[in-house]
Amino acid sequence: MHSDLQRILGDRLVLEPLGLDHFSDVRHLHCRALATPALDALSEEEIQAFLGLVRSPAYSDLLVREQLYGARFDGELVGTASWQGTGGAGAAARIGSVFVRHQRLGIGRWLVGEVEQRAVQAGFRRFTVYATAGAVPFFERLGYGAVSRGIKTFSAECALPVTFLRKELPAEARPSRLM
Repeated sequence: MHSDLQRILGDRLVLEPLGLDHFSDVRHLHCRALATPALDALSEEEIQAFLGLVRSPAYSDLLVREQLYGARFDGELVGTASWQGTGGAGAAARIGSVFVRHQRLGIGRWLVGEVEQRAVQAGFRRFTVYATAGAVPFFERLGYGAVSRGIKTFSAECALPVTFLRKELPAEARPSRLM
């Protein structure tokens, strides 16, 4: 990334926790992000099913289960990422809701690093994520490795083909960071 752009992003990107009052902006961003080339692996039917979910009340139910964060650039929501602890032995933090309005600027990497850091602060060192085919290379660059492939059912009307990935931090390692 060009150092001037990195400096500008570093100076003007602000991370904030998002809640119910922000869900309209979150929905708008997530719908816009679906138009990006990274989702070329999804069929038009799958995209429409996901758009229907994003616009439904059920999407709020999914979002409130997560620790959701937004990146704002000069006040505009330009990306989201979240994490949620999963229980049981070998507990892991699931990274989710990674949507970025402008790709290839480092915003997604920064967001994932920020939510990983928050999960580490909560005691997690193992992370999981499910990603559509177009997003798998992004997560692999962040140190995630593919575990399996399958279908993630979000609602009765929306199920998408995904790759399940995981990453484990050594005790001395730090999460993925841009700035």
